[in-house]
Amino acid sequence: MTALLKSFLIRFLRIVLVIGLFIGMAGIGTYLTLTLIIKGEDTVIVPDLVGKDVLVGLEMLSDLGLNTRVKGIRYDETVPQHHVIEQDPQPGSAIKRGRDVKIQVSRGPESIVMPNLSGLSLQQCRILLTENGLCQGVISRMHSSLYSTDQVIVHYPRPSIQVNRKKCVDLLVSQGPRPLAQAMIDLRGVSLDTALRRLEARQLNVGRIRDIPMPDTTWETIVAQTPLAGYWIREGSPVDLTVNRIPSPLPDDDRPTVSGAALFRFTLDDGILKRRVQVTVDQLYASTLLFDDFMRPGQEIWLFIPKSGNPTIRVTVDDQMVESRIMNGN
Repeated sequence: MTALLKSFLIRFLRIVLVIGLFIGMAGIGTYLTLTLIIKGEDTVIVPDLVGKDVLVGLEMLSDLGLNTRVKGIRYDETVPQHHVIEQDPQPGSAIKRGRDVKIQVSRGPESIVMPNLSGLSLQQCRILLTENGLCQGVISRMHSSLYSTDQVIVHYPRPSIQVNRKKCVDLLVSQGPRPLAQAMIDLRGVSLDTALRRLEARQLNVGRIRDIPMPDTTWETIVAQTPLAGYWIREGSPVDLTVNRIPSPLPDDDRPTVSGAALFRFTLDDGILKRRVQVTVDQLYASTLLFDDFMRPGQEIWLFIPKSGNPTIRVTVDDQMVESRIMNGN
């Protein structure tokens, strides 16, 4: 029995040894196979993108054959605008080419230092506001000899103070130097055509033209003017003229009535200061000043204008023509 048991044990040990050797060889083969497969899939090491500009990170990932995916944008007090805050996978990770790298991008600090816009053109100012996440507020204008036309004089909020993004900035913009003043010339005694040419040569505008008969004076000539000769007047200002001629009577069918009138609406642009608004109607040989008053920014006026004779409506703001419209009588 002892010899038989010993023989059985020897055989059993041989079988266990063969099985163990087979398992060991299979494990080694599996390890070598997986290693070759992984190496064959061309892995790359993910670079560190945190703190880098988005465009720089995009170029780095593209060079490695990786894709960029933005998973969010948020404000951050330490990471500058358009720079990477976080990334996934983390730097140093080994991944296959063609995989995505997710990044989170900074909007920059939620509050910024208000930039100095004084001296910039209105177009440059708008670009700078957009780049800083700010918006344009109310625009007001005034004449200035120190700033050229459309240059920003001052703004609110003022420079160098902390403001939140999306804050709207009010601007005071230059209209350039104030128009030059000159002594008003004497137009009395000249024809209307001659008077108009002389006003145009001196960069003055025609205001109201009124007809009045004066038989003792030469017909079709200027008999009165406003301002009077010798008064100082700025370039672009209106000059009212009175012509010696018989006004043309309106036919009964053309007399203004409520049914023959059209509604005219005018809204003053936004701003800070009140401005003088004048509405004049030129009809046949007569001009009528319908409205002359100071209006608040954004204020609207409604006027009924007779449609007979196809009158022309002229609107001036601070002596500057802003609108001219012909009312169709049909």
